[in-house]
Amino acid sequence: EFSSFLINMETTNTLKGNGILGIVREEKSFWERRVPLPPNRVAQLVQAGIKVLIQPSTRRCYADKEYEKVGAVVTEDLSPCNFIIGVKEIPIENLMSNRSYLFFSHTIKGQPYNMPLLDIILEKNIRLFDYEVIKDSSDQRLVAFGRFAGCGGAIGLLRGMGQFLI
Repeated sequence: EFSSFLINMETTNTLKGNGILGIVREEKSFWERRVPLPPNRVAQLVQAGIKVLIQPSTRRCYADKEYEKVGAVVTEDLSPCNFIIGVKEIPIENLMSNRSYLFFSHTIKGQPYNMPLLDIILEKNIRLFDYEVIKDSSDQRLVAFGRFAGCGGAIGLLRGMGQFLI
């Protein structure tokens, strides 16, 4: 599981982090409610001695208070974090130099619309861990959003068209 990976990563020091994990507020679309880690997994990290900072959000599927209850700190400022995670692409202007990030970057297949993102990642000396390339020994993706993501995408498309046409 991902939270176990994070605990192991920090305790074995394979990624020379400072023990502070940041969780970004999803900003790509106003209807994005997903989270990279739910409160119960954040609780595991906190219990393992990892400090978790999370940006406030009124849209995510868990309330800020749920994260505070398990020991996370709700704050706009993620600058103390060496490792920052999200679900979708993080806006270019929010990327901080010399950090590690985990999110769907949509760059692995050379998607032209995100090449500026990849350029900034390289320019800012950012280590990118992309969900799309996390695979097992059989080269199968371990993180993927299947049928429900497709349904969500279709709902988003219909909603967006409705707003455009109204």
